Amino acid sequence: MPKIEINIDEQVKNHFDQFVEKKGAAIDASHIEEARQKIREIRRGINDAYVVDQVNSLDMMLSMIEDKTWKVSAENRDRITATIKYFCDDEDLIPDSIPGIGYIDDCIIIDGAAEQAFEEMDEFKDFSKARAVYAKGEEFTLEEWDKIKTQELGSRLRNRRLRRSRSKYGSDYSL
Repeated sequence: MPKIEINIDEQVKNHFDQFVEKKGAAIDASHIEEARQKIREIRRGINDAYVVDQVNSLDMMLSMIEDKTWKVSAENRDRITATIKYFCDDEDLIPDSIPGIGYIDDCIIIDGAAEQAFEEMDEFKDFSKARAVYAKGEEFTLEEWDKIKTQELGSRLRNRRLRRSRSKYGSDYSL
């Protein structure tokens, strides 16, 4: 069966840049709700792993933007909000209504934003997990998060040294 390959990355990026120039990157609560609704619809109706993975990334970006404690860096905030706005807009390069390929341009834009914000997204994941464990429904500040990171780092370093010292004098594993 013949395989057709189309490279649209540059076209999508150019369209996105024009979109941002024309419409800006600012969003409001209605964009966030619309994006969340669209994500729910995609999760219910689309089984394509790439598309689902990208909307999961966008869902995390939405959580970062909405979080009252977390402070998204200015550079990432602009890219993320522009991505959310593009995802919600009907002026896609490829209309979302086209079965099988309608979300490709959205996914390329989401992937680019996730790639740019990768480290901050990982940090937010860790922050969210720590907040769930340590805050127990109470307020959890970034200062508390920094203390926990420092403590955990010290613990990891001590454990690493202990494993290395054990491996010098025998097995690293005990029964």
